Amino acid sequence: MANLDATQWLDLQSTNTTSDSRYAELGVLDAVKASTPATSEYIRPSDAANLSSMSNLRDLQLPVIKEYTPTVVTTPGFSMIPSNLQETDQYTFVAYDVFSGMRHYPASFRNNAVDEQFAIKENMRRISYEMGKTVESILLSNLSSRKSQVLANTTQVSFGTGTYSFNTGTDTLEINKAAQDETMFYSLEGLMASNELGGNYRIVTNRAGLARQKAEIAKYGMYNSKNIENLGFFDPSRMHESASISAGSDIFNGYLLRDGSIGVYENFPYDFAMGTNFAGKTWSVSDTEIENVKMRCNIYVNNEATDATSIITTGNDINLKMTHFQETAIWARFYVVYRYNSSIGTRAQDIVKIQGLAS
Repeated sequence: MANLDATQWLDLQSTNTTSDSRYAELGVLDAVKASTPATSEYIRPSDAANLSSMSNLRDLQLPVIKEYTPTVVTTPGFSMIPSNLQETDQYTFVAYDVFSGMRHYPASFRNNAVDEQFAIKENMRRISYEMGKTVESILLSNLSSRKSQVLANTTQVSFGTGTYSFNTGTDTLEINKAAQDETMFYSLEGLMASNELGGNYRIVTNRAGLARQKAEIAKYGMYNSKNIENLGFFDPSRMHESASISAGSDIFNGYLLRDGSIGVYENFPYDFAMGTNFAGKTWSVSDTEIENVKMRCNIYVNNEATDATSIITTGNDINLKMTHFQETAIWARFYVVYRYNSSIGTRAQDIVKIQGLAS
């Protein structure tokens, strides 16, 4: 019989549970996810399918024709025909694993003031958030290793004032305070086009790094005096902020990246993809993207029985003496993909580290 517990009358505790957790933006993950569809320029559907099921003992080798300069002469003739032989290469990608999980003991909520379903949802949200932060650290490492080491024509977009300067010591495009105005985005896209890397770009910076630019966008509507589209302002969907990036003493730090320059593809090991199920254990793949991780994840669920009295630090809760628990593993396994660059040390790259100086 489910009688009313006396402690509910004695303590008069509310069951309207709240949480002390705080959550910041995961803009790096947002930017890379938004960039991923454009990787279809070099990741074919069949390649994507292979990445989703590939064993860690195998690699996807993508063939590529390397950049070359054909020989052209001004004297025609049989003896003057250049061979212009092409050089090919192959490259592959690295798979990453981000793993966590949780245990849930329903009996521990018998006399608990915390609502059981709220606790489960809050724990899942917190775990997925920490997993998302780990994914971001992996993506930031890849952005750093793939960032451009050269960039021409900064003098031209600076209009001769030196407001845009590429620091070859740190491989960073430095933008001084005067240049961080409403034409900054137009100049950045012009700069990349002049380096033969035109396309659709997006920016990811530290939190509040683009606050001034977003305020400028908000000032002008469809019928107002300025044409912000022609000014080059990025749509807000192409401006991302992340707690994983530190501003330091600058206004912003971050990356300018072209859609398709980097992307993520999920990988699902065999038993998860097949949905294996036996002895209270279930392997599966989430139907939708997991919150904060923003990818479909491999999910393992195990239902077992145990003596769980040790999880209560004071007293001995008889509810947990012989009880059951549910153990859940959450495994994000994914490949980070990127465009090929045959000489990243001498050829401009479509990922640029940017720094908005405070002076």
